[in-house]
Amino acid sequence: MSWNNDHIPEIDLGYEMDKQSFAELAATLDKNGFGDAGTQLRNMAADADIQVGRAVNSEANDVIKEVTDLIKERQYHSKSGYGPRSPAFDRKVNNQHLVDTVKDHHDDNKHRIFSNITNGGYNYSQAFEFGLLTRDYPAHHPFEDTVHHLGLNQLHGEFDDKVNEAIRRGFS
Repeated sequence: MSWNNDHIPEIDLGYEMDKQSFAELAATLDKNGFGDAGTQLRNMAADADIQVGRAVNSEANDVIKEVTDLIKERQYHSKSGYGPRSPAFDRKVNNQHLVDTVKDHHDDNKHRIFSNITNGGYNYSQAFEFGLLTRDYPAHHPFEDTVHHLGLNQLHGEFDDKVNEAIRRGFS
């Protein structure tokens, strides 16, 4: 891996709601005299959108917790002597610590979870995730392991179940 920022580990979560289709169907119901069915459909679609947003926000929080717990476990173990309240930890440049910089960069229905910790312009989270062969620095894989632990890489996994349940709640 070269000394650039081309491989920053990141977990992306998100959803898309086809609001246009619901609006067209609701308009058709209104136009063809189905009473308040169009209004009900609009309300249920809006509620489903809110419920799915909450489910994805909750999952993003779970991802951040899992990633930071794995980083703490793997970086700040007692044998290293490098942990919170140690002299080396307190002297770290700009007091930036990998675990503190893992954030949810949220934009509408999309969540991008990554760390923006840098050292001389190089994003250190790459080295922690993938390791450095030239420096004999092992890979720790907190992001990859989080994806596996939470089942985010599985089709019809727990995350999909949460989203489907949120949609069901919205349309009930």
